[in-house]
Amino acid sequence: MKKIVIAGGTGFIGTYLTKRFKEKGYFVKIISRSQNSIPWDEREIAKVLEESELIINLAGKTINCRYTDQNKKEIVDSRVNSTLMIGNAIKACKVPPKLWINASATGIYSSTNPIPATEGLTSLGTDFLAEVVKIWEQTFFDFKLSNTRQIALRTSVVLGKNGGALKPLALLTRLRLGGMQGSGNQKMSWIHIEDYFRILLFALENNSLEGIINATSPEPISNKLFMSTLRKTLHIRFGLNAPEIAIRLGSKLIGIEPELILDNSYVEPKRLIDAGFSFTFPKLSLALDELLY
Repeated sequence: MKKIVIAGGTGFIGTYLTKRFKEKGYFVKIISRSQNSIPWDEREIAKVLEESELIINLAGKTINCRYTDQNKKEIVDSRVNSTLMIGNAIKACKVPPKLWINASATGIYSSTNPIPATEGLTSLGTDFLAEVVKIWEQTFFDFKLSNTRQIALRTSVVLGKNGGALKPLALLTRLRLGGMQGSGNQKMSWIHIEDYFRILLFALENNSLEGIINATSPEPISNKLFMSTLRKTLHIRFGLNAPEIAIRLGSKLIGIEPELILDNSYVEPKRLIDAGFSFTFPKLSLALDELLY
């Protein structure tokens, strides 16, 4: 059986990927601090990476928190240290993995871009999250691995049934609180979790793919349209809007940064489209119909 290794694989995305890879006939090993997983130890990681098809690194402290000095340090360190450990483990392999995909984020792009950001865009953000991604990717690409392809997968909001952003948004909508947030004009980039999985398979099968790839649907839409599509899918006629001041106050209460909701995320997957990737869920209405019923 061909082997897939997932680092940080016990969360929402990793659990789904494990299930789907197993359904495709792969043998899956998880690196995490959980019981019955491969520990975060460089020598143990090197052993499990031998003769594997793919290592995907999803490890990193959640960004859904207040950006205190301590949280900022943990957000950066968790991403950099896991990347360094995996890179060094690959270098120690006799037969290294064919492909290393490191999670990255569309938060690297400037939130003021008037046109969709693609992989070749040089207008990058300067806020904390953008700087995190720059450090993260630099650490990743500093490894020059002659026998392992490397892809930094810049991912937007992932929509799935058992976690992520969709569950709380659907709850708010059912409570008639699913109106637009802030001005509603801010763009939202998103991807169905099944298309995220299919991108990994596509990358495995296409040896020419390497470097930076945007993992988003081809249809970024405004927050206003996102929420109205969600209401329509759930057959909810009304949703109370949340003005910016309410978002900023509410964010403090639940311990996140308001910019996660209010900032523009306008990104398109140009390299995937150019390479011939076909999305199963290119439109939000299709994704929500499948995920909510």
